[in-house]
Amino acid sequence: MGSFNIENYFNILEQEISKILSRKEKDLLTFDILDTEKSINNKLIALREKQRQMKIGEIWQVVIGNYDGFENLKIGHESGLDILSTSKKIAIELKNRTNTDNYSSKKSNFDKLSNYKKANQEYICIYGNINSKTEKSTLKGRKKIIKYYGIEIEHLIGYELLFFIFGTDTSCIINFVKKIIDKYT
Repeated sequence: MGSFNIENYFNILEQEISKILSRKEKDLLTFDILDTEKSINNKLIALREKQRQMKIGEIWQVVIGNYDGFENLKIGHESGLDILSTSKKIAIELKNRTNTDNYSSKKSNFDKLSNYKKANQEYICIYGNINSKTEKSTLKGRKKIIKYYGIEIEHLIGYELLFFIFGTDTSCIINFVKKIIDKYT
């Protein structure tokens, strides 16, 4: 395997982010007999924001999944996880925010991580959240070790996660991704 080249990485990121952001969004709303022009407009705003948030989550998976030694598993990988690094022995289930998962989906994600850990004891299994509730808590970051049915899973939040993955490239990568998102929106 060759050495990591950040310029090549940035070229890949720009291509992938532009594809994600240029995808057509649906604006079909569910019918409600009590809808008014005002409520329909509000529902459209909410739908567009939800779609934007989903694209941002997908962008983060691309950003981490194309970084040095990491692989974006996309949809359909046998593990059901988001990102894997065989060279660094890291498996990640990634969420954009700490409130992205409801109870049942969080349980499902911890099940996937614990199953992967059982089959691959040498791996660090991470439930990662890019953003916390506030700017301060995101920038500070947080790391917790969770025992899930006896299996150790690391919960990394904010800069704790980003610095773990990107190290000294963290700020450079965040600034690049912000610039590319602005360029294509």
